[in-house]
Amino acid sequence: KNFHEQYDLCMKAKGKIFEVASIAQAFLPREIGLRLVRRMNAAQVAGYIGLSNTYTQSNLFAEVNKSFKLLSDEEFKRVAELNMNAGGSAYREIIAWCQHDVATAVKEEVIDSRLASQLRDKLLELQSAFGGLYNHADQPISFFYVHFICLLSALYLPLFAVSTAFGVGVGEVFWTSDVINGLVVCLQAIFVVGLRQLGQNMADPFGDDLEDLSVLTYVKFTWTMSNRIMASSVPTPPASSSTFEEDIVREREASIGDAWENKDEKETSNKHTKASHDRGSGVSGGSSSGDVGGGGGGA
Repeated sequence: KNFHEQYDLCMKAKGKIFEVASIAQAFLPREIGLRLVRRMNAAQVAGYIGLSNTYTQSNLFAEVNKSFKLLSDEEFKRVAELNMNAGGSAYREIIAWCQHDVATAVKEEVIDSRLASQLRDKLLELQSAFGGLYNHADQPISFFYVHFICLLSALYLPLFAVSTAFGVGVGEVFWTSDVINGLVVCLQAIFVVGLRQLGQNMADPFGDDLEDLSVLTYVKFTWTMSNRIMASSVPTPPASSSTFEEDIVREREASIGDAWENKDEKETSNKHTKASHDRGSGVSGGSSSGDVGGGGGGA
């Protein structure tokens, strides 16, 4: 459960950066938007440092910053003073910088208070996601679980092997029985010891095991996609055409259903049918009046 919860928190942090990048690309000046997204990516990398001994300032943050240029030289110098390996002070300070960027944009009347509130909420949710990761890291494994698994490995497995050996017996027995019971003992030992090892690996998903979360993949993917969002360009429709979207609808090959696709055609057809019916009713009424009048004249 803890493993999946920590994975969800990592995905939440990545999603908040994408959301801010989308808002910044559309509503913020490019200079402010690029700085905000850059610092949020830096906060993400700094957040993973301190969760375990695997990722440190020297082997992760410094290398990523060299490749992606997440912080300026002055910003990196300030972060290096915070002892990033000791906890989450670094990522919280970088998020505070982002909050300051939003406050400055409001003061300069670049954005309104409602948009600023949305950006602040996204930043706080990013901070909360990494706070949840540190809470999981500080939570120790239940003593009962550790004690039970160790007891199971130290006592149950030898007793099970001895019990199986006595069950097979001595003397003239079939060799197939020895092989099958030996396999059962081996599988039981592999299952119990493997369960203990798997629990230890999943308790620390930010290590260097194959089962651990791919932090480098998350960092690179988030940086790449958020900067692609910032670099996106919006094609503009032709200014000379006032029915551009209707033309697009008529050109599409996929159908959304007859009840919706032919709605305009049905309305036009109903109008023509009603008009024809009205004309027919008028002609029929005129003929009837003529007949009545003719009959009276003859009389």
